[in-house]
Amino acid sequence: MIRRSMAVVLGLAALTLAGCAPAHGFAAPLPSASPTDLQPGLLGAGDLPQGYIRIASVTNADGVVSIGGGDFPGCPALEPMTTERTTAAAVTYSQGITGPYLTHALVRFPSGEAATSMAKLAETATSCRRFTQNLAGVTVTFTVEPRPAPPSLADQAVALRMTGTTNVNLSVNAEIVALRRGDLVVWLNDMSIGTTPPGIAASLAKAATDRCRRTLPGC
Repeated sequence: MIRRSMAVVLGLAALTLAGCAPAHGFAAPLPSASPTDLQPGLLGAGDLPQGYIRIASVTNADGVVSIGGGDFPGCPALEPMTTERTTAAAVTYSQGITGPYLTHALVRFPSGEAATSMAKLAETATSCRRFTQNLAGVTVTFTVEPRPAPPSLADQAVALRMTGTTNVNLSVNAEIVALRRGDLVVWLNDMSIGTTPPGIAASLAKAATDRCRRTLPGC
């Protein structure tokens, strides 16, 4: 059981890191901003609580930004926020193999498309309130619920809590905060395995939007 539990931990950790992974190239045109342009808007290790270490980053134009890499067939609505028409930059920090993990991403959409993506994300709290699927070889039952969002920071704000329970006495939990400022979305994903996330996604929302506003035109 210990060996199987460790395999599950490693599998779930891999899914967590997939939320900041590169995808294949797209043929459709991307927004004018490049991922390099977006990099200055990302939080650094010094902006996070002590103990977080940078473990992954995306600097190419087709980085996937989603909850756990978007690998949730039980809830098709939980697809990556990024598409062939977006430009993204992201970074992930961690305190260890079981987390907590913190992914901070910036996604620039073509004019008018960010609002649609935000509305779709918000709807998951209704369409995927509870669903079951197989992850890393075990059955996981997820619940998704809305959380208080900081509307004063953005044109649109969505906050969600995602809780997964398994049949091997492990859990996977995530808190997500997405803030739209014009055609830019500030994404914060706080994820952990076996424990409740510390809630730094919500606590870092103001710092992340302030940095975006200072460094990126149109934010």
